[in-house]
Amino acid sequence: MARIAVAVSLILVAAVASDAAPPAPEPYASAATCATCHQTIHQYWSESEHSRSAVKPAYAYALAAAVAGASDPQAVRRGCVWCHAPTALVTGDYDLRRPVTREGVSCDFCHTVADVDLARSGHPFDLDPGDVKRGPLEYAQSPFHRTAYSPLHKTSPLLCAACHEHTNANGVAVLSTYSEWSAGPYPPRGQTCQECHMPLVPGETVQGQTVESTQRRINLHRLVGGSNPSRVRAGVLLRMDSLTVSAASADVQVAVVNAAVGHAVPGGLSSKSLVLAVGVETAAGQLLHRRERVYRRELKDAEGRTLVTVPDMFLRAAAVGADTRIRQKETRSERFTVPLPADWKAIVARLEYRDESDPRAGAKTTLVTEERRERGATGPSGPR
Repeated sequence: MARIAVAVSLILVAAVASDAAPPAPEPYASAATCATCHQTIHQYWSESEHSRSAVKPAYAYALAAAVAGASDPQAVRRGCVWCHAPTALVTGDYDLRRPVTREGVSCDFCHTVADVDLARSGHPFDLDPGDVKRGPLEYAQSPFHRTAYSPLHKTSPLLCAACHEHTNANGVAVLSTYSEWSAGPYPPRGQTCQECHMPLVPGETVQGQTVESTQRRINLHRLVGGSNPSRVRAGVLLRMDSLTVSAASADVQVAVVNAAVGHAVPGGLSSKSLVLAVGVETAAGQLLHRRERVYRRELKDAEGRTLVTVPDMFLRAAAVGADTRIRQKETRSERFTVPLPADWKAIVARLEYRDESDPRAGAKTTLVTEERRERGATGPSGPR
């Protein structure tokens, strides 16, 4: 543990060091340069996980732990950094010394990707950093750089799949978001990653006195996912279908519906879970007799042990264990029986998002939505 702590310190020091002069020239522009004209888009991006992907303490800890236990530390470092700080694929700055590397998944990186080929394991991007900036607008013009319309950026999930689909050295799909989407009902409808995670919102593509803005809607560059309750609520429904109350207990039937998420819920790493909790709220506001159903995908090592840390999932996963996640358009019906204290006030069903990616911080649980039936209310099951 001490070794990992020292390694984390070194990573964080490298991530803020400014005295080591980076090699010149710099092939990628900084996000601050892009913000000169694209202020609103930059603001949204700066609030995203992509902007923090290279410097989050949880990532630094996971990277240090992975490197510390690796037979080829530099290969492991490259394997992590090329998604969390992908400009390093061109610059070779795997120690995160350049400021632009520490910007994570930056503006200039994404907008100079020319193509993606998932068959090229470890380096699926066709990178073309330079004056041409690619994006979803067909007739965009700029006096500061050349522009190119890119179907890849407009509608192709491959741009996202390059990092959000990963098979490890043991042949296990540690990240399977893209393949789940591909096998689901949404590709024939033309519904892609960008439609949900980068929806169009009011805003101007360009601000400033030197460039005239003609766009009044922009793609939301905040790129929110499961860690944002509003994103989960937009795609997952919670229903309390029936409630039967007796003198001593209540029988509750609840449905969880993956109504509009393009992949299984929850997506991403196996450190993420969706939790259905049902309990009894008392007059004092306490939730008693909590019962849970946990929806998640387990990864196992070669001995069949469930893996719990992110580095182990990537490096040691040898098989997929139980997968109780909710598939696209699936309705999961669950039944619970809970005892009723004398002072019970309501029967409560909650949907929570649980993230256990950072072992130092412990599980982070966020309330997504809640359904409740107050004592004395009436409904399909009669008086309650």
